[in-house]
Amino acid sequence: MLGGIGAGTLAGLIWGLSFPLPELLDGWSPVAITVGRYLAYGGLSAVLFLIGGRTVRRLARQYWRLALTYAVAGNVGYYLLLVLGIDLAGAPITDIIIGCTPVFMAIVGNIIAPAYSWRSLTLPLILVSVGLGIVNVLEIGGAAPTEDASTLIKVLGVLAASGGALVWTWYGLANARFLTRHTEISPVAWATVVGLSTGIVTVLALPLAAATHQFDVATPPSGRPPSVTQLVLASLVLGILLSWVGAGLWNLASARISPTAVGMLLNVETASGFTYVYVARADWPPLGQVAGLVLVLAGVALVVRLTTESAPAPQLATPDPPARDARPEPVTPGRSRPAAADRSGRPSRGSRR
Repeated sequence: MLGGIGAGTLAGLIWGLSFPLPELLDGWSPVAITVGRYLAYGGLSAVLFLIGGRTVRRLARQYWRLALTYAVAGNVGYYLLLVLGIDLAGAPITDIIIGCTPVFMAIVGNIIAPAYSWRSLTLPLILVSVGLGIVNVLEIGGAAPTEDASTLIKVLGVLAASGGALVWTWYGLANARFLTRHTEISPVAWATVVGLSTGIVTVLALPLAAATHQFDVATPPSGRPPSVTQLVLASLVLGILLSWVGAGLWNLASARISPTAVGMLLNVETASGFTYVYVARADWPPLGQVAGLVLVLAGVALVVRLTTESAPAPQLATPDPPARDARPEPVTPGRSRPAAADRSGRPSRGSRR
């Protein structure tokens, strides 16, 4: 349990870097950043696939369709929407919207497999909704703008970020369910197979991206031409550290703890991403956005507490029945019958690990 929580927390701290890095790549389009990231992820995964042996190859042959689906939903499609949100609406507001993914996962999970009463989820959902509303009003209304863009552009950015949150909600729940059902699959090997599929999808999308001029370079407001070196370095960090390492850690968490707990740990990405953005800007966030983030964190904390309190109590293991040919031991006068040995050393069915 502690290993899963630690892995999920570390993954969130790493994924938080996905918010400030695109802001540092002035002049490069969201598609170019996405392509760079997943070419790096796919390239590393291809090398690991070639040296990974029969286990990785068998995993790829058996689940290649699912890996392709996760490559589109959890990687290429999600990150493209995330970068579009950052580019159009700004990193802080995109960070907050993506930060609601834990609550989305809690809602969808509770619909699919009811575990809590909706009354108990009301307060957390209200806190998160109010916090998100405060941040959106300040950012879109221009009370404390962080990007020079029109209201329409910011609304489109909010829609892109919301789409990313919904897509990743489905992916997070589906991936957690898959790894829970297939505990024999290595989290790192699965990250490699999905990464290989991600690289293939990215390569196939290159002609379309080029035909639609997605790789055209724009002159940033600073007047300096975009740096190819910065793009390459950022792509390597995004592809290797955030995608491959982050995915491996997240798969480990998904395999060891419940989907609800895994979803709640996404809040670490929210908090770290919000912090990284303003550290990179050497600026303090507006007080209203801080208040909104506090409300979001409070709502997620209540869901975490609800999850802990609602965790099923471990069940006592049932002793194994005696063998058919077992005969009762004769009782010697003056001696008591020895107690039956407890051979049920198996973990209880009520615990996940």
